[in-house]
Amino acid sequence: MSLLTQDSIDGCFFCNSTTQLHLCDYCENIQSCERHLHIHRPSNTCLPFRILFQEGVGRCVVAARDILAGEMVIEDKAAMIGPACRERVCLECLAPISEDTRCHSCGLPLCCEGPRHHLECQIMKGWNGGSNLSLYLAVCIIRGLAVDGETQELVDGLMDHLDERRSDDGEDDWDWKNVECQVIDQLLECGMDHSKLAMERIAGIFLTNNVIVVLDS
Repeated sequence: MSLLTQDSIDGCFFCNSTTQLHLCDYCENIQSCERHLHIHRPSNTCLPFRILFQEGVGRCVVAARDILAGEMVIEDKAAMIGPACRERVCLECLAPISEDTRCHSCGLPLCCEGPRHHLECQIMKGWNGGSNLSLYLAVCIIRGLAVDGETQELVDGLMDHLDERRSDDGEDDWDWKNVECQVIDQLLECGMDHSKLAMERIAGIFLTNNVIVVLDS
């Protein structure tokens, strides 16, 4: 990587920082700060995108060069994994389960052990929410607020659209009045130690940016 001066660049392709920038020696098309070099070239391929900020829209992924048909554009991993469906599923493996299949400790839907469920198990022992959707969003809020510092920095850069969400009319499951009453207020009653604003923010980020993956049956 060749070190660039601040006068010769626009900013890091990922965070727009103008400190200690490097031009990629492989494609000579992307400049990056030290922290984000691995995102541009995670293996042996230079990924052909950069991120721009547009007022009212937020961070946008745009092409940094012409992209070939079938070419890998982005390689990424989920900041957090959680359920997002109407059916009753295990909070660990996300497989469909019966009504009487529960965690022995907290009573939430669970059929197996693993690294994810322990986050909400202690907090949600007093959960008294309604639909599966409310339960699952509560789980995602807890898991989203428990990510590591590096992931949290990336999550913080995402849009939550809270201003628009607060004007929702409350008719659908994901409308904001229902989110506040059936999810966030319930978490506060369970003793969640994060502020209401922090939970609103992560809920908005999740609802705006989540990607649903349909698992094979």
